[in-house]
Amino acid sequence: MGAPIYREGTGGVGTKHPSRFFVIRTSGTPRKREHQSTFRRIIGKMNELFFSPLMRRGNSGRLIRRMVWEAAKSCALGGLYPGRIEKHWFRVERLDMPLPRLGAAFDGAKLVHISDVHCSLIVLERYLRQCVDAINELDVDFVAVTGDFITHGRYYARRVARILGKLSPRVATLACLGNHDYGVFFPSRLGDKHGLADYIAAELSHQDIFVMLNESRVFRRGSAAIQFVGLEDLWSSRYDVKRAFEQARRDLPTIALVHNPDAAHDAARHGADLVLAGHTHGSKLQRYMPTHTDFHAGMYPLGDNKHLYVTRGISYGRRVNVNARPEITVFTLRGDSDARR
Repeated sequence: MGAPIYREGTGGVGTKHPSRFFVIRTSGTPRKREHQSTFRRIIGKMNELFFSPLMRRGNSGRLIRRMVWEAAKSCALGGLYPGRIEKHWFRVERLDMPLPRLGAAFDGAKLVHISDVHCSLIVLERYLRQCVDAINELDVDFVAVTGDFITHGRYYARRVARILGKLSPRVATLACLGNHDYGVFFPSRLGDKHGLADYIAAELSHQDIFVMLNESRVFRRGSAAIQFVGLEDLWSSRYDVKRAFEQARRDLPTIALVHNPDAAHDAARHGADLVLAGHTHGSKLQRYMPTHTDFHAGMYPLGDNKHLYVTRGISYGRRVNVNARPEITVFTLRGDSDARR
């Protein structure tokens, strides 16, 4: 049995304390106070870590202090952004993308790539709706979302699904999941929340977003076809590149969706012509966490006429490099001359 095929038109599925470095004040509505209470617990843990004896010991202490400080700066800056976000503050990157074997009917098709939505207390719904409106104005055929839909729990899963459900590409919105969608924060799978990934996938599917969990999908327009393959996150226990490609067709132009760019070579070896990834927020994260990628932002050759594109993501929070503006990427797909005949 081959991969599922979809044709156009058929539809688819705070009290300040002098001994504390990080502080937060209490104000606002009951819901806002609830959010602040959660944030205060996080801040409390950061204070405990920052001032613990471990932090005073050698190089490891300096590394952890740096990580905590950079995280605090990013959260603080992220908290300032919503008051001055403008519609066109995020960058729109436009690229022509040749795809081998792409038929004439899909030549010129437009694909938007976004990632790292991180719907949360920090990243406001108002801003995410602006992003969705901007994408809809681009009048594209496909939207690909490469994971990290949320930063916290199920409450935000429902919210982000409702927001992204307003996307209106001509053909389909497709997605894979990121490490935060499993509750995983490190390659050791620390924090894995049982059932969270399936819950997020179900909420997105209810909004007609194709969430690919180690699977492939084919879309046709006349005699032309294009194939998408989605992998579960590299840091999760469910990452399985062989299973993702086992029903994929080698004769079709293939775009793979992964969250972590460390998975790009795996996807390319199994037949992907273009790999789309996020995760880095446009920064060299291996300075702060155990990831091995040499891919940070932009286009990278993978050899044999295959390419990887790493987007900076659309979330304005959690940016180590505040100069890496949130990004919406628009690809115009181009076929080779033989396929267009």
